[in-house]
Amino acid sequence: MQGYGSRYARGIADPTFVTALAIRKERVEWLLLSVDVIGLDRAFTNQVRSSIARRLGISPAGITLNSSHTHSGPATLSRLSVVRADKNYLKFLESKLVTAAESATMHFQPVSWHFGMTTLAENVNRRLRVNGEIHLGVDSAGPADQRLRILRLDTVEEPSLPLALIVHYACHATTSGDGLEISADWPGAMRNHIRTRWGHDPAILFLQGCTGNLTHRIGRDADSWPDHFGRQTIIESQELGRVVGEACIQASERSQEVHATEVSVAVKPIVLPFHNRRGSETTEVQLARIGQKPHLPGSQAQAVWFVGLPGEPFTEYSMDFGWGFHQHLHASMDRTLISGYTNDCVGYFCTPEALEEGGYEAAAAHRVYHRPAPFSGNVESLLLKCSLEAAHAVEQSFSLPASAWRQTISELAGRTIRILSGSRGSK
Repeated sequence: MQGYGSRYARGIADPTFVTALAIRKERVEWLLLSVDVIGLDRAFTNQVRSSIARRLGISPAGITLNSSHTHSGPATLSRLSVVRADKNYLKFLESKLVTAAESATMHFQPVSWHFGMTTLAENVNRRLRVNGEIHLGVDSAGPADQRLRILRLDTVEEPSLPLALIVHYACHATTSGDGLEISADWPGAMRNHIRTRWGHDPAILFLQGCTGNLTHRIGRDADSWPDHFGRQTIIESQELGRVVGEACIQASERSQEVHATEVSVAVKPIVLPFHNRRGSETTEVQLARIGQKPHLPGSQAQAVWFVGLPGEPFTEYSMDFGWGFHQHLHASMDRTLISGYTNDCVGYFCTPEALEEGGYEAAAAHRVYHRPAPFSGNVESLLLKCSLEAAHAVEQSFSLPASAWRQTISELAGRTIRILSGSRGSK
């Protein structure tokens, strides 16, 4: 198992899943695969994309693999802390990913799209300052993006029975971390709760948000969950899954139809420098846009953007990227969904402030990921610039001069603390 130190699973608490959603017009435009693992590296992702592309004739650039980041799954990253990947399991996982992709492309149905959102304060900032030092804990005054967002796909023939649900929320999947059993953690329990409440079996794809500096209140916050404080077992996973599942249903019930006539996907490579160290990491950003072209007035015409980042971004990235897309694409901030753990997992993406403060994510985690140093303080700006350039590839009417890039980058730090819930210094 990966996620902490050296651990071997004694059994299976609940099954882990691969869930696939294929979207097509004349051809398959986007294949989204949600996977119950801690993370996947780019070499494995490229191998899976190649296998699926050969088998199904889909462009590799149109295939997305997003990991739930469960810390109770098999070892899938090439090396994390002292644990190396289980190569036999990766072969097994590749075959399951290909099978899921094939199944998705055999069962197309006409659908209507619906976007919904609610807030859920079950995630909390974990960077707690004690005597001038940063420790892993619970800081309710720290920034946390508490938006839970869903895209619901209803079949045209039976609109009361959703065919699929895409769930986006930011919260570390570590509620069952003390157990030595394989588990999908709370995202798996969330899926089970939704299916039980709805009474049928839609495809439920979970996209992990910007949770690099967030944790869950259950098991960690004595005030919110006194009966569960200090515990990380399957019971806590089930409880949080139930709460998140109810929030998903609430968001679904208040969702509004999205006029989705176009789906566009782009992949763009990026080179990320290390902090105060020579060298860099080559990885990629992937972006998908669902909506209409050209823009039309009204909420139904607002496109939904998915931005997949290849690591563990801090929660500040979620709002900063939303503002950047709003500023330069007139995109809805709420409909701009930033996910980590997408197609690669190279380490934490901190803020410049965090690099100065230190703490686990900024000063120690790079050794867990076997990198020579944390990533530099300008990584957020580089990732945002890369994402907007990818957006330009799918939104030809968008044009951004170099001066506007500089303005976007310079304004990021000034906006982060003011617009996130529970942030320090907010007035």
